[in-house]
Amino acid sequence: MPTIPSPDPAAPTAAGAGRAPTLANRSDAELAALLRARPDLATPLPGSLTALAARAATARSVQLAVAGLDTPHLAVLDAVVALDALLPAGDGDAPGVPEATLAVATGLAEVGDVLERLHALALVDLVAADPDAAGTGRRTSPAPGVAAARPRPAGLAVTVPAGTAEPAAAVAAAADLPAAARRILDALTWGPPVGTFADDDGAGASSLTSAVATLTERGLVRRTADGGVVLPGATALALREGRTHRDLAVAPPTPAAASVGQETRAAESARAALELHQHLVALVEAWGAAPAGALRSGGVGVREIRRTGTALGAPETTTTLLVELAAAVGEIGQTHDEDGALWAPTHAYDDEDVTARWARLAHAWLHSDRAFALVGTRADDGALRSVLEPGLERGWAARLRRRVLLALTAWPDGGAPTLEAVTRHLAWETPASPPPDWAVAAVLTEAAVLGVTAAGALSGAGTALLGSGGPGRERAEADGSDEAGGSGTVVAASAAALAADLPPAVEEILLQADLTAIVPGRPSRVIEELLARTSEIESRGSGLTARFTTASLSRAVESGLDADEILATLTDVSRTPVPQALEYAVRDAQRRHGGLRAGPAASYLRSDDPGTLTTLVHERDLRLRLLAPTVAVSELPAARLASLLRGQAQAVLVEGPDGVVVRTETTTVAAVPRGSRTTTAPTAELADPEAAVARLREADARAARESDPASAVAALREAVRAQTTVWVTVVGPSGAVDRRRLAPLRVQGGHVVARDVERESDLTIALHRIGGVTPA
Repeated sequence: MPTIPSPDPAAPTAAGAGRAPTLANRSDAELAALLRARPDLATPLPGSLTALAARAATARSVQLAVAGLDTPHLAVLDAVVALDALLPAGDGDAPGVPEATLAVATGLAEVGDVLERLHALALVDLVAADPDAAGTGRRTSPAPGVAAARPRPAGLAVTVPAGTAEPAAAVAAAADLPAAARRILDALTWGPPVGTFADDDGAGASSLTSAVATLTERGLVRRTADGGVVLPGATALALREGRTHRDLAVAPPTPAAASVGQETRAAESARAALELHQHLVALVEAWGAAPAGALRSGGVGVREIRRTGTALGAPETTTTLLVELAAAVGEIGQTHDEDGALWAPTHAYDDEDVTARWARLAHAWLHSDRAFALVGTRADDGALRSVLEPGLERGWAARLRRRVLLALTAWPDGGAPTLEAVTRHLAWETPASPPPDWAVAAVLTEAAVLGVTAAGALSGAGTALLGSGGPGRERAEADGSDEAGGSGTVVAASAAALAADLPPAVEEILLQADLTAIVPGRPSRVIEELLARTSEIESRGSGLTARFTTASLSRAVESGLDADEILATLTDVSRTPVPQALEYAVRDAQRRHGGLRAGPAASYLRSDDPGTLTTLVHERDLRLRLLAPTVAVSELPAARLASLLRGQAQAVLVEGPDGVVVRTETTTVAAVPRGSRTTTAPTAELADPEAAVARLREADARAARESDPASAVAALREAVRAQTTVWVTVVGPSGAVDRRRLAPLRVQGGHVVARDVERESDLTIALHRIGGVTPA
């Protein structure tokens, strides 16, 4: 649940002994803490503290606050709601439920701290006991709107009147129930309190009917309109012997889990991070040569993702995650050509090392508001959700990732809990809104792909990404932000943690006569770039195996490398001499690419063989015009012309303006996106809660001098809650003013339903017709 400071006992949080406190009575620090813990109250900032209290009492706001409560806090809140509705008032008609009663009902040894935090969240009202009265401890009652948002607290039907028998008599009557009736009563006692029965003409129908009839006759249950039965809350509470909860878990469950050693975690995390980086490099190369077409929605189609996955040698789910994260950090972006929108690399981060690049991807994953697991599922209109399309944003996505990683820290270092154990842990933290299993499973899968987890346990890099423990971590858990120091600090720490897990880079390779190269470890950046340009990678793992092929060497020459440069670099990094077969293959590749040379003019094509040019001039797609037997020009750019020629199995080199062969990969480059797909920043009000509180105080002071409709509504709600009468000034359609003494029954839908005390009749008044409300 959100971490908020406990109320200051010396602060003016209560109007006095026996009186329920209001938000206006709270100190500025407490109000600022409330706005941080319940940000929906300040989005947008209401006009006054009265309006803030009204918003805090709405069902939606209460449900949002309740959704963040852990099991003990929710249990105490439900106990307050249930006992306040079911138990008679205490001595002297003092309002609220005593703390001691709540402790007995929930089975918790101490509920004081829990009540203070619920009070700080404006979910309960704490009333100090009269020091002159008998008894000690405070009394508590539900804050406005809470009881309506929790209609069946702790599985008790609190709004259902008791049966014909009083609860105590009903318990006595339950002592000798028939077995069938006893089973039904036991099932209803601890909830849910409602039972329905399907029509059945079989042998068991008469037995069931008889059991229900017995329970009804003894006043234990009441019939419902649909033919079922409901167990009244007062009766259920008596059957529970005053307990609202049983076997309440005061700590999150952490069942025994497998333990993963530090060396294994480091190796697995490094392997996953290196593999992700290699896939990212391959993605940049693949989409640089052949950009991915964008759908009308802005996303990337299934076929394009499958093609990309094949080129990367990665599963479709990994490809989907990689593409989404690459877009989030600006590795790829949108550009346009004559055919429409395209997704292409920006090449803005190509020079970064492995650790820095990985850390940016991992940080974007943790804080992205996009639910990547929704890709491939159907939207409400039946359309298939695609990669990078708008609409995958979910407010819970970033919070759930952080919660899952924090849950892993509940186990001892190296603990690798199962999916079921993690979901149970998370369900304890937010029992009112437990995350679905599929979402938790998706987070764990993505964390494993990134190397944030290793063999199911949190890795060192993942721990650094999450941040250190202590108060900073509690704040990050509450609002989803980074640790103090900013995101740059967390990214740098994550990169450093990964660097510590990576094996040392190998600066040498072993060249073999079968045209293969072996790197006994993690290749250095120089070796990795060399092999990427000149060879085909056959296997990765603890080492790397690459093979020099005709196609790979041709690609190297086409990229601007010449034979002497390739051989000189191989000689420098090889522990063994360059095999003669490899030297022949490199020089042969350069000889094969000496026939055709393209250059800008817009482009030209020249050849030593006039017949070759004569044939190519007739290819309409090339747009060639013969200038001389060995020279032709084209309207197409040189890189595009070379790409088309290679598509026709023609070996061609591209020259620069100075005639020197240049590296051409026919790449398309997109601009670096200005924005990123990460969690949005907080609103201006939440950025400075203290300033927001000051504005609310000013508005309240102004409302005291002027007529404030929100104050009238708040007074009506308080009268409904306290069951008191008020004087209401009603303005008629003609402008006539009528003053009536009313007992408000409910305020909803822009109207107040009240009973006219003097006329003894009920009436409904539109709120905009009310000119003022004063105590009777």
